[in-house]
Amino acid sequence: MTPTVLIFLKAPVAGAVKTRLAVDVGEAEALRIYRWLAERQLAAIPSTWPVEVHFSPAPAAAEMKAWLGEAKGRTFWPQVEAGLGERLRHAMAGAFARSAEAVFLIGGDCPGLNAKVLNRARDALREHDVVMGPACDGGYYLLGMTTARPELLHDIAWSSDRVASQTRQRVEAAGLALAELNPLRDVDRLADWRAVERRD
Repeated sequence: MTPTVLIFLKAPVAGAVKTRLAVDVGEAEALRIYRWLAERQLAAIPSTWPVEVHFSPAPAAAEMKAWLGEAKGRTFWPQVEAGLGERLRHAMAGAFARSAEAVFLIGGDCPGLNAKVLNRARDALREHDVVMGPACDGGYYLLGMTTARPELLHDIAWSSDRVASQTRQRVEAAGLALAELNPLRDVDRLADWRAVERRD
């Protein structure tokens, strides 16, 4: 099984990315950190796995391609103008329509999501319907599945500390088998970034 990784990113514009972090470090430094995190995340994905970069805003296609490069197996897709749940559902459905064997939904701000963790997630899908990597803030850094599961993305309190717990409830309600990875830290605030600096 070769998963297709769907990474959701914003165009690298100061003041539009990592806004909570920017409160403490300034917009320019927050932008630098955002770019570093996204580039690091892409580099961690195994080179034989297809990658779909789902970006916003939609007119930023040329900018995103110039920034991240059009590597083999990497394609770029504008996100639909909707709430996060609908954007995730739309991207997931499109990937499976393009014959993805499995889909991983990730962001670009979890430096602990390395190739080892990604491979562990892939292996988990051999015996489970869904795999989730819970984030330390109550969200998740990865959600993976082998079949489109839009019901897992409905009625979620996005950007809250209830995302992972509500997703578990959706999985259970659907009668699906869930595998969970170890919790990892997203970088949203200064304390998160300081923890990354200490580790690296």
